[in-house]
Amino acid sequence: MPENKDPFYALLRRRRHTFRQDDVVEFFRRVSRKRVESMAVTMSKYLSENLPAAFKGRETLPDYRANPYVLMTSASVMKLNKPLDYARFLFNNKLYMALETSFGKSFGIVLSHYPTKSRLKWEDPPEKRAEHKALAGRTREQKARLRTESVWREIDKSVVVGNRRYLTSIKSGPNTINDSTAQAMASAIIANHRRWADQTRVTYPNVSGLDVVIGLTYGTDRTTNNKENQILVKLLERGFEEEDHAKKPGVLIDGATQSTRVYRKIGAEFWAFVGDPGDPTSASFVFLEILLALAKALSTGIKTAQLEDRINTKIQELRNALASLQFQRNSLPGWLREDFSEEELFWFATAMTAFYDEGV
Repeated sequence: MPENKDPFYALLRRRRHTFRQDDVVEFFRRVSRKRVESMAVTMSKYLSENLPAAFKGRETLPDYRANPYVLMTSASVMKLNKPLDYARFLFNNKLYMALETSFGKSFGIVLSHYPTKSRLKWEDPPEKRAEHKALAGRTREQKARLRTESVWREIDKSVVVGNRRYLTSIKSGPNTINDSTAQAMASAIIANHRRWADQTRVTYPNVSGLDVVIGLTYGTDRTTNNKENQILVKLLERGFEEEDHAKKPGVLIDGATQSTRVYRKIGAEFWAFVGDPGDPTSASFVFLEILLALAKALSTGIKTAQLEDRINTKIQELRNALASLQFQRNSLPGWLREDFSEEELFWFATAMTAFYDEGV
């Protein structure tokens, strides 16, 4: 049976998020200007320091290495016949991927401003910090080996609200989780949820329950690759059960103690959860605060980092390198000279850089 026909998957993906201007206007009324400006300041500082790092280290063509087969196809379809056009395409492609990684690391800046109504804010779990501290002084190989044994590896942030502790594993978007990641996350929850609960009771004696949330920072229930739902299915096969199939679709609870819940939050609902884990519906506006803070931060961060000038310099350097990749036609076999145009040879030469470390 196809995956999307499964009743459990269908239940989780049935909700449709519809843009309604009146709703968004109301969200804007609830946005905190003070919080937006505070986040914008810290985000601007982070961006001005870290955005240049997304491309600073790229000095030669191999630093822009990409799938040569897709590269040739893209160049042909998009008619990237000139070195400058090709350089912009290559640079922008790599910049996008680097920025996606960079923004993923910056979420700690944002989460530290929430929940909105709590004195305690989202933070790295103290137990995870203790694990990292225990690695001090060890070699890189030893650290890598010990990290595979980490109890808290899959948990990014933690907060206590009332008598419950909320743990979240944050993934940047609806297609970030692949099969390997889904299996690793499911295995981590199955193996560690009792230890998370036990250590929570030691760290926070007043906490009586635990919520483990898989968070996607954008997208909707209908636009993910379904891997976050596959995690839930794996848990259902290993001791978890649905807490309330009718009223709480997709919310699982451990069958043994009935104290640890696992569920996922996607896009605007994830940010609402961040804003108020105990009552996410009261924080539906938080995704707007994030976007507003980022827009404000970018307006100053890009100027501070002189990003536009640096990018233009890098593109020009790449253009010059691409322009030098020219075969002397009289050095090629006759059939190549006859069958391949200058543009095709240029695309071919550029694709060849994926197979060399030096000299290109």
